[in-house]
Amino acid sequence: MNKKRVAIYVIYDKNGIVDGYVTHMLQALNEVCEKLVVVCNGVLSDEGKIAIEEITSDILIRENTGFDVWGYKAGLEYVGWDSLKEYDDLILMNDSVFGPIYPINDMFEEMDLKNVDFWGITKHGMFDNFDGLTKSGLFYEHIQTYFLSFSSKMFLHTEFRKYWENLPNFKSWNEVVSFFESKFTKHFADLGFKWDVYVNTDEKFGDFADVDQMLQIAFEMIKYYKAPIMKRKNFSIEYVNFHAGSLGNNTRKAFDFIETHTEYDTDLIWEHILRTANFRNIKDNMHLNFMLPESRLVSPCVDAKVAVFAHITYDDQIEYCMNYVCSASMFADIYITTLTEQTKENILKCFTNAGCDVKNVVVLPPNSKGRDVGALWVALRPNMNDYDYICFIHNKKSPQDKPLTIGYGFAERCMGNLLAGSDYVKNVVSTFNENPRLGMLLPPPVTHGPYRYLISNFWGLNYKNTLELAEKLGVDVPIDNKIDPIFPTGGMFWFRTKALKKIIDYDLKYDDFPDEPMPVDGSLGHAFERIYCFAAQSEGYYSGWVMTEKFASTEITSLWYILTRQEHTLSGLFKKTLVEKLKKRPRLYVFLRSVYRKLKRVVRLMR
Repeated sequence: MNKKRVAIYVIYDKNGIVDGYVTHMLQALNEVCEKLVVVCNGVLSDEGKIAIEEITSDILIRENTGFDVWGYKAGLEYVGWDSLKEYDDLILMNDSVFGPIYPINDMFEEMDLKNVDFWGITKHGMFDNFDGLTKSGLFYEHIQTYFLSFSSKMFLHTEFRKYWENLPNFKSWNEVVSFFESKFTKHFADLGFKWDVYVNTDEKFGDFADVDQMLQIAFEMIKYYKAPIMKRKNFSIEYVNFHAGSLGNNTRKAFDFIETHTEYDTDLIWEHILRTANFRNIKDNMHLNFMLPESRLVSPCVDAKVAVFAHITYDDQIEYCMNYVCSASMFADIYITTLTEQTKENILKCFTNAGCDVKNVVVLPPNSKGRDVGALWVALRPNMNDYDYICFIHNKKSPQDKPLTIGYGFAERCMGNLLAGSDYVKNVVSTFNENPRLGMLLPPPVTHGPYRYLISNFWGLNYKNTLELAEKLGVDVPIDNKIDPIFPTGGMFWFRTKALKKIIDYDLKYDDFPDEPMPVDGSLGHAFERIYCFAAQSEGYYSGWVMTEKFASTEITSLWYILTRQEHTLSGLFKKTLVEKLKKRPRLYVFLRSVYRKLKRVVRLMR
């Protein structure tokens, strides 16, 4: 170690948990620093404290005020301004990034050769930001403050100490960005201190200075500029932050590059984001979609204990379901539930004639409730721990939807993307084996017929009852009523039994479900549909959509149609509904119609 360095690393977790990515970074810092201080904003669990103490004994637990900036300030006071004289360099860092992706010593050696007073890893160019609190609406070019390194010339200067001692206590993240991060670099540059960044993209990506490059071009930053970090935000913020300004695929490209071309353990990323981020954002940003071929194997067949569970109640649906279920009969056990002895006989006859063995057909008791959800989690639950992977389907007619072809298409969307054929099912099982954190595979959400109007309201009436179910199951992951859940519309899916352990271990009873007729929405069954991916996430598994390559072609057309036409369709539907309601109040209708027509004339004249 050529230089004597002191580092202050600030962490925050609402539960005081210290994940592996944090200790990994601390170990790397510890190798290049003489002293390492960890400042914990808020609480620190006993397990977390033990994990940190294996690396450093300098731990400061403080009240969670002032965000990471006041954590830095508290760390400086902990070290002591006089004690800082013992060191050549001071490092301030927080836990908002994963890394180091590359050996951190390489970065320090390169930056030691530069004649600068302070430096960081990345910077943000000057840009207009009217969401900020600065009077000018400008954010100046600045070092991103998740990592700052200072020479003794700077941190021993009276202006440096004065800055931190007079630092206001920030009340919001907007204040931190507006008054600290975007101004800190300029403030000290104006005082004559020289600065630089390790990852300088001015020559090639200088035109992108007005975006956060570690979000929008993380792949290029990591591959070509050897950025040693990746932001946690890449996985947790809403996808619109990427899609509105780029192709939207950079987070996944960067992750795949790290996984295949560096020694960084990407499981550290999964461990943290699956515990702390909303799964909808994870799925969107990581594009967790699997398009599999139907008639060829994508990888060698693997040994696994597999089962297909089917709930069949309509006699006229037996053959239809059988054609899908039997696609897995050569290597999967088949269990079927039904409602009557007569239907059981018809099922056995149909499957036997097709040469498809059934391990068991269970006739549900007369007092059973919960329909397909009750059949799966009450009647079939005792068999689940015998298998690695299970596919669950049920006959689906949706007779409430007219024409009945809507329900027929709904069933095909579900079953056709779960059990398309023998090779396809083998590809599904191989996909689980090749992705050890994959917990569930779901057909993509239904978008045809009347369901196209519901694709932005997947919670329906089920947010509150899903939260109540999560509490009963012990599912503790972010669930937000403002963010639509990822769930199996139609209630059919593949799952890894370990991923749904909390549900399997839950002693569900038929009496927990409401009596028939079941509510159209807002019931326990609807809550179960929405809890699945959250339950898998709470066990450390992600979920994804799965579809055949052929179906993907249809899906692209459908989504493109919705994208280009739905706005017009919905606005017309809304207008029609509003007019019908207003006509029941004639005076108000006539008045608003007059105002509407005048506004249209004004808008027309302005064009």
